Parts: sequence; C-alpha cells; structure tokens
Amino acid sequence: MSEGDLAAGISSLSLDQTGPVPHNFKKHRRPNRAFHNLNSANPTLNDLPSFPGMPVHGRTSSWTGASQSASGSPFIQPQSFTPRQFDASQFPAPGSPYVGNGVPPSPGFNTASEQFMVPAGPGASTPTPNASFSPVYEESNYNTSHIIATQRWEEQLLYLQKMYQTIKDLNVPLPTTEFYCKDQSKCDPRFMSVSMYALPEDSHLRSATKLPIGLTVQPFAQTLPEEPVPIVKSITNMVLNDGSEDLKEPIRCMRCRTYLNPGFQIGYDGNACCNICNVKMKLSMEEFGNGVIDGQGGLDRLETSFGTVDFLVPRQYNATKDAAPLPLHYVFLIDTSLLANENGSSLAVVEAVRNSIEYISENQENCKIAIIAYDNKLKFYKLIPELESAQEYIVNDLQDVFLPFYNGLFTKPKDSMKVINDTLRKISDFIVADKYSQVPHACYGTALEAAKLALSTVTGGQGGKIVCSLNSLPTLGKGNLQLKKDDALKKHVKCDNEFYNQIADQLMRSYISLDLYVTGAGFIDMASVAKPVEKTSGMLRYYPHFRSDHDEFLLVNDMVSNIAKIVGYQGLLKVRCSAGLSVESYYMDAIDYSDREPMIPVLTKDTTVDVLFKYDEKLKAGKDMYYQTAMLYTDIHGVRKVRSINTSSRVSKNIREIFKYVNQTAVLRIMIKDIIRTLGNCDFPAIRKVIDDKLVDILTQYRALISGNSSSQLVLPDALRTLPMYMLSFEKSALMRPNMQSTRGNERIFDLMKYSMFDSAKLSFKLYPQIIPFHEMLEETDLMFYDTNERLLQVSPTTIPNLSVRDGHASLMNGGCYFVFDGTHIYLWFNENTNKMLLQDLLGIDPSLPTASITLAGGYLPECGTSINEKARNIVKYWSHITAQPTIPLILLRPNIDQYYSSTMTNILCEDKSMNLIEDYDNYLINLHRKIQERLAKDDFVKVSTSSGSSLGKGHEQFHQKFVQF
Repeated sequence: MSEGDLAAGISSLSLDQTGPVPHNFKKHRRPNRAFHNLNSANPTLNDLPSFPGMPVHGRTSSWTGASQSASGSPFIQPQSFTPRQFDASQFPAPGSPYVGNGVPPSPGFNTASEQFMVPAGPGASTPTPNASFSPVYEESNYNTSHIIATQRWEEQLLYLQKMYQTIKDLNVPLPTTEFYCKDQSKCDPRFMSVSMYALPEDSHLRSATKLPIGLTVQPFAQTLPEEPVPIVKSITNMVLNDGSEDLKEPIRCMRCRTYLNPGFQIGYDGNACCNICNVKMKLSMEEFGNGVIDGQGGLDRLETSFGTVDFLVPRQYNATKDAAPLPLHYVFLIDTSLLANENGSSLAVVEAVRNSIEYISENQENCKIAIIAYDNKLKFYKLIPELESAQEYIVNDLQDVFLPFYNGLFTKPKDSMKVINDTLRKISDFIVADKYSQVPHACYGTALEAAKLALSTVTGGQGGKIVCSLNSLPTLGKGNLQLKKDDALKKHVKCDNEFYNQIADQLMRSYISLDLYVTGAGFIDMASVAKPVEKTSGMLRYYPHFRSDHDEFLLVNDMVSNIAKIVGYQGLLKVRCSAGLSVESYYMDAIDYSDREPMIPVLTKDTTVDVLFKYDEKLKAGKDMYYQTAMLYTDIHGVRKVRSINTSSRVSKNIREIFKYVNQTAVLRIMIKDIIRTLGNCDFPAIRKVIDDKLVDILTQYRALISGNSSSQLVLPDALRTLPMYMLSFEKSALMRPNMQSTRGNERIFDLMKYSMFDSAKLSFKLYPQIIPFHEMLEETDLMFYDTNERLLQVSPTTIPNLSVRDGHASLMNGGCYFVFDGTHIYLWFNENTNKMLLQDLLGIDPSLPTASITLAGGYLPECGTSINEKARNIVKYWSHITAQPTIPLILLRPNIDQYYSSTMTNILCEDKSMNLIEDYDNYLINLHRKIQERLAKDDFVKVSTSSGSSLGKGHEQFHQKFVQF
C-alpha cells in the first residue's frame, strides 16, 4: 500500500457513514480522526477464557469456592449497582443505542454500515469521496472510543451504575476512572493489576504477542469506597515489658513464606496447601480453631476473605533489631543562599515549611521535626518547648559535619509551636534584612550529610524524611559541582558524581528519603543533585524562573500535599507468584532494575512499583496463577505492619483470549520503564524507532494471528486501542526531545524523574492531558456528582461529544474556555475573545477587567454560587480524588500573556506534529499501518499452532523472557 493511498484515506475521513445527523450542540472544527468499526464476529463463549471465580465446566474455583455452572460461559452478568437512588428513566432502556449502561456510541461508530476498504497497492482503484482510513477494533466487551478524550467519559459513565467486582469483572477500568469496587477475595485493581489476565502457557506463545508479562502494584492507592484495609491481629497471652501486647507471627507457608491468603486450600483436617509453591502444611489447632471452614475449601478469616489485608507483626519484623519502631521524623533543610533570597524562593520555602509543620501537628501528632538552614554554613535550631525564643547554632566545618547539640534537635510540633514559629521568623528576618551576611554559595551536599547524621543519631538508624530546597548549583562543601552549564558533552542522563551516588545509597540503606524542591532557572546538574531523590523514592519538584506571585502557592501546595500523602516508612517489598513464573526485574533504580527485593525508605499513596516476570517452565493451560505482594512497613505512628495484596490470572493457550484480556495500563508502564532502563547514551531518534518497531511487532502479531478483516485495514486490539497514542506522546515528551545542544538540562531530568514518581492515573494524564470546555452547552446534571460520596462525576450521553476535546490545536476554539489537567496542575485556558460574562460566572471577576489583569488568589478556584462555577469545582474535586491530591493548584494559561504558555502548550498538544518533526497522530497511524503491511507481505511474524498454541517459525524466544531490547 502506498503512502499516498493511505494519506488519501485519512484526508477523506468521514465521521458519518450514513448521512448527516442534526445535532443540538455547537460544532467546531475538529482534526481529522480515524474511527473503528465493530462489524466483526465476536468469539463464541467457548473460545473465551475461564478465570478464578468464573463458571466453567461445573467445578469449584480454588480462589473463591463459588459454585459454577455447566454452561462453560465465563461471563457473569454484572449486578446493578447504584451508589444512590436514581430514577431509572434517566437512563436508556436495554437495547437502546446507548451501550454499556448508558454509554453512547462515539461519533463515527457505525456497526451496521459497510466499511470502505483502502486500496492495497499503487495499482488499486482510486478511493471514493466518502473513503476513510479506518482502524478496526475487535473483541470489544463494551463499546468505548479509540479517542482517549471520549473513552474516558464513556467509561466513567459506564461505572455510574456498575460496581467493579474483582472476581466477576475481567477488564480493568482505566486509571482515570472513578469506580466503586467490591473486594471478592481478589484485590482492588488500583492496588495491584497484572498485564495479562489470560496468561500465555509458555514463552513461545508469549513471544507471539510481543507483550510483557508483569504487574503494577500501588500498595496504598486511594480506593472507593474509602474503607480501611482490614487489619489481622493475632496476640498471645503474654504482655511485654513496655506494657504492649505480644503479637504472634502471621500464618505463612513454611517453604516459600507466602502469607495466608484466599488462594490457600484448607481442608477440614487442618491441612493447608499454599497457592504459590503448592506445598502442604499442617495448621496448628490454635490457628485452625480461629477460623471456620466455609464449605468451599477455605477458612472464614479476614486474610482468606479479602484480597488486601494488613497484618500486625511482632518484634522479629522490626527494621532495627531490639528497637521498637518510632513515629516518622522530619528534617527541613532551607536554602538561604543569596540567589534563593533574591528571587523570593527562600521566603516561599519558609512559608511552605510553616504550613507543613502545622499539618504534621494536626494530622501526624506523634511525628517529630527538626529545622536546619544552610548557605556556606549550617545553622541548627534548638526547639525544646521551654525556650522563650529560638536558639541558633552555626557549624562552619563543611568537611567533617557534626551535631552541635542533641536535646531539642527534634520536637513534636504541638509541644513547641511557639519556638518553631520564632525559628521561622528568625530565618525570614535573615533573608529579608541581613543582606550583607548573605553569600551566593550553597553547601547542599554537606547539608544532606548533616540531616542524615541528625536522623540516624536521634532515631538510632530507623530513618525518616528530609524535605530540602535548592536554588543553585552546589559549590561548597561535599558534593560541590563545577559544571556551570549543560555543554552537551555528556550524552547519558546518569549520575556520575561519586559523592551523590554514595550519599544516595547511604540514605536508602538508612531508610531516609529525600524530597527536593528546586527553585532556580540556572543549570544545577539535576542528574547529580536529584540522584538521592530517585534512589530513596522521594519527590522532586521544579519551579523554573521562580516568581513569588506565581510559584509561591504552587510550592506551598506541593510540599504540604507530599507530606499529607505519606503513609509509612521502612518499606520492604516482595512479590511472589505461582510456580512456573518468577520475578525477572523490579523497575527501580535503587536496586539497578534487578530481581532483588527493593527497600523503599518512605511510602506514600503514590508509591508504585512495576515488576517484570520470566518463565521458569511451561505452564498448564487452565491453571490459576496467583500473585502476592507483601509490603513490610512502619506506619507514621510507629506501628509495624505487613500489607498483603493478592490477585490471580489464568493460563491460556488461546492467542485470542490472551489479547482480549490484556491490561493496557500495566503494559504501557512496563514498556516505558524498560525504555528508561536502557536509555544508554540517549540516541533518541534510534529509541523512537525501537518504540515504533515494538508497536508494529504487537499490531502485526494481532493482525496476522487473530483478525479476520481485510489486510487493507489497520486493525488494533480492543484492549490496546489507545496504546499508540500514549507511546507517541511519550516520544514527544521533554525527556525525548533533541539533545544536540542540551543533554542533561533541568527540564529533561525532571521529566525523566516523573516516570518513577507518578502513579498510573498521573502518568495517564501526563501523557494525554484531559481538556474540558466550559463554553459548550451543558445539561443541568452534567459535571455534577452522581453519588452521595461525591466521587462519580456524571455527564449525559448526548454531551460526551461536546466534552471530548482532543489534545490538538485544531480542537481548541478561538474564544473558548477550557480546563486542562496534566496530572499535577489544572490550567485554565482562555484568550481575549473569550466571553467575559462566562469568565464572570466562572471566576467571579469584573467583566470589564482586561484579560491580562485577571488573577487567581492563591491559585484556587473561587466559589461564586453560579452553575458553571459549581461544575468547575466538581471537576477539580473529581481530579483530586483520582490522583489522590488533597488540593490541585489552578494556573491561568493565556496566549501572548503568560510566559510559560508556549512550553506548556507544547506538552499539552501531543496529537500535533512536534517541533522536532515527530508526526501527528493520524500520520503516525498511517506509518504504523504501512510497516504492518510490509511485515505481513513478507510473512514476517511469529506463528502459533492452532492446536497447541505453541510458537512456530520466526521470532522464537527462549524460556527466559526477553521483552524489549534497546
């Protein structure tokens, strides 16, 4: 097929194959978009996989023990779910054109019309005027769009009336969807989800999919309903010397040490069979007597009834031997060097520290804090409650740092708030008034050593959290850096400074995590100074060209939010899986992407780990495969726990089943993490080619082995229909931009760090920001909460086309008004042609105010009492819940006014052609299609046997899984 023919197909694309349909909403020019046709045969029920808890062959599942029908159907009709009472007449009746409990078919979906076939070669006939290049999406369980903006609304509408049931529902919701979930002895997918719920039986079959086998685990994800995780507590009759109860060890497999979970098979005689290693063990009478056999092969206990539980564990599980766990300790490091003082960032940090300490005092009352300021010296502050005013101790020795005092270094904020406020006032006075004593140097490396020494000394090596600000390149003390600019001589993005590699390793082994707030525009060699952040799973925030009027509220909000999301520390993570699979790699820099269990010094709601598996042997088709993540940690109050998270999948030898139940979110994360792991010298054109080739591999395999459509069409798996767009956006990210002049710039390293810091929801919004228009006509119930908990945002089916704005310049209307959410910030886009009455209702401003004079006090949306303002505040609350952020700052985004407009819009408009000539989305699909056609013409794909499912011919891979080789 020639590129001209494909381009002709795209250019003549039509969203309406049956003729014009009148609409009651205003339309504006949208970019050409490809659409798909569902006019293809679905597999029979017998072709579909069976899963734990699904009816199959009239037997009982080992996971749930539920009685199963003899029909063999793996489908169980979802029960109706209503978070609140509602009028059924609001929703379409069965058989209506709205699919999926009220989800309408997207524009361009016409399952009954004939599909135009793009000519297959140069000699083919000329396309007709209504021809369109139409990707076909197959195997759909429910009809959602291939356009990400539309897909998000459609799936959210689907889960208004439906509760996700972990046994019955096979397809994991999008990470950008809010949904109620019922734990049916498998965990909420927000805690852990695997990349394939129909697992290939061997590495040969896996190689035919070109997809990774792995999982994504977020142990402390925010769920719905917001119920606490069940706590399992087993005590003895003894009382310890400190008066506390003596805890017993949780029930675990004697061989592989798996924690008791719903997959264990337990008989009436007390014999238990581990679901991970299949080894039997005998439960003691005490263990067996605490539960009741439920009649289906399991004990009626919390840990055998829920997919996620917390075990309270005895002293043997403590991080430090013979030492009781402590509440979390914080050290605040404040950069008071001259450059930080001149741009106002040091005062903003002081205010952020004040707000953070107030939050700790109110919500983490057992935690303690310390404050240290630094420039060319270190300033320690004594915080004992008995003092009337702050006492400052100065240390000038930067090569051999020491603590000038011990008592009063740490304190509980509630006990010493008067002294703490006086300390912060004294630091502010130095910044504002003592100009002659200020120096342009910062001893950042020495300050980190001092904070580490303070935490290790006071806590006895139990760790803590360092919260640090930095404005300029460190030039004094340990870790001083001499490179004043990014000269592009170093092509890699790794830290090659010995001091920062060592201090990062020491902090991690001491259970100390670093959050770093960078407030300077100059080059600071972020690859080096932020190495401890990456190694210790901390947070990095960057405010280029810091301005107090714009960035102060962002910095304060970020620091308080990051502290509010902390749930524990001293974390050790272990993933176990059934025999036949084993962990090949944890995608974490702290352990060099190896299979060693990672240490996570401080845990937050955002902490997310991706894991890649490998085959040890061929698996048996139809067998249940179990996965358990055990997170040993200390909560912020000093209680030692193990969080046990359990899920399962089923082995299959049917390639159609395997593609049908792929989890795109886990696949996307693993692909991106593997690219980052193998960046090397950052030859980004070559890396982009490898990404494209990987997508071509996946889509060629699907097209060749499964699809029955004509070879002239681009065929995408239903489960992976938006993967090309997400990967294209990744190719256009700040990390992947040309590096001829700059290879280690602040923006590139900060973008690189985001992929290790972001959970699945933030990553999805980062790669494809969500745009919501306010100038469109909305119904009264649109953008209002459907449930009484105010978590499920509803829209009417007819409004979805209006609210689905693609991330392309052509989708933005001159004079429009939009919310744009990138996962961390909400931007309010408008220009001088936007209706001022709309802005008055939305922001409560004077309509006569010039566009350039409009401001937002504190970066928050004011409450105006108008309908559109209420809808906007609902959107903010909705995004806040999805991304687990207490507050999300609102930033104005106006063309020709805001200096950050150009760089921000470059990140947002990911469907457009980029500055470095990476193609737009439509042409990207055309190029993928052409390469797929070339592979098919050459018969260049991995073949599988229809009888056994084993791989044949080209592309054979050994049992040791090789996913992406860069």
